Amino acid sequence: MHTSVTDFQPARILDGYVKLRFLPALFGHDFIIAENNIYLYATRYLDGYDGGAWDYAELPEGGGFMKPEGEARWRFVNPLSDADLSLGNEAAGIVITGLVLNHRSWMYDRHDEEELCRLYCRRHQQLMAYAECHPGTRRAGW
Repeated sequence: MHTSVTDFQPARILDGYVKLRFLPALFGHDFIIAENNIYLYATRYLDGYDGGAWDYAELPEGGGFMKPEGEARWRFVNPLSDADLSLGNEAAGIVITGLVLNHRSWMYDRHDEEELCRLYCRRHQQLMAYAECHPGTRRAGW
């Protein structure tokens, strides 16, 4: 039996004026609060994170994620799930953005905001499909 493996297509890091449309496209009209949640979650889960610039990454199949700028490695620690992983900056951004998308989808489901709930669920599904193929998240065992 022959099975074909899909080639991994990396996310495209945005620059210039295209960046201005990224957050509203990813998070909807809730983008300011959601962006703030990214930074809050990074502070909570990335050991040693104390702020910095972030890149915006657009996925080949739609959606995207934010990631810390540069090539640093991060220690992701979540005592509630016993997670303690070493992640590259892109994998760390995928994890943090995934957590925020998941959290906000649940929040909007609980507050009967169907449109935003659907948006966040779709963005989370797109990101998780990308993460399944991403070399940095596979190596980390995530």
